[in-house]
Amino acid sequence: MALSLLRSLGLLIFFAASFGFVYSLFPKKKEQEFKKKLEDEEIVFGESARFVNMFRPFFQILLPLIAKLPVSGYRRRMEKYAVTAGIERELTGDDFIGFQISVAMLFAVVTSLALRNWSLGVVAGILGLCYPYLWLYDKRKKRQADILSSMPDMVDMLSLSVEAGLDFNAGVVKVCDIYGKDRKNPFVAELFLMRQNLKLGRPRDEALRTMADRADVPELDCFVSILIQAEKMGSSVSEVLKSQATRMRQERFMRAERAGAIASQKILVPMILLVFPILFIAILGPYVLKFIYGG
Repeated sequence: MALSLLRSLGLLIFFAASFGFVYSLFPKKKEQEFKKKLEDEEIVFGESARFVNMFRPFFQILLPLIAKLPVSGYRRRMEKYAVTAGIERELTGDDFIGFQISVAMLFAVVTSLALRNWSLGVVAGILGLCYPYLWLYDKRKKRQADILSSMPDMVDMLSLSVEAGLDFNAGVVKVCDIYGKDRKNPFVAELFLMRQNLKLGRPRDEALRTMADRADVPELDCFVSILIQAEKMGSSVSEVLKSQATRMRQERFMRAERAGAIASQKILVPMILLVFPILFIAILGPYVLKFIYGG
């Protein structure tokens, strides 16, 4: 038993050492230089995909084969997810499929060597194939929630800028200058990209719709549609922005109340199963023992 355990441990150490050796052979870009280049281009350095970059030296070998796989629909959906998650510069559709294959192989090999059971290794490989999808889906949902949370403040600041006499484009530039240091805020990143599109000469409605398509947040899409419609109808943009900021703030408050109500309902189950029995034992236990042992 001990010999088998030592053998499995030695194989795992060998596999980890091989992984590190192969990873060190591939050239890696310096992250600081990459960030500086993006800053010079006035592009926000948004979300990071370091977890994917760990496996990049391995799945890069498979990219020519992955490009020939007949999964164009899945590839486009993963590219859309990567855009919404803010990591489209680091992760393409083929990269994600290669990432899935690499993680599946890692899970299968490690499980098979550790448990010495190839059937469990196959199950672990299937789980490894699903894990990158769950990781990307969770990253996408979290970024959408962050955008939804920060929208009221940003739109309110944009409304104040327009009311102060700036036009909409100049208001966007002003908001980007104010919140430019908060590069981890995804909505700031989307505003920077919209600012770049406006600088390139794209129409305002096209830049707004591009931002809404990238974020894939229904509330942002509704805001963009109302803003474009107000511009076409000749309505006051400042009034629209002010009313939308108020509406977004009210909806954020309602979402917080809804989340609190759901949390209070969810906590009932662990309280009934874990807390109440202990209280009953502590309160009624002495009386039960007294009744059993007769005084």
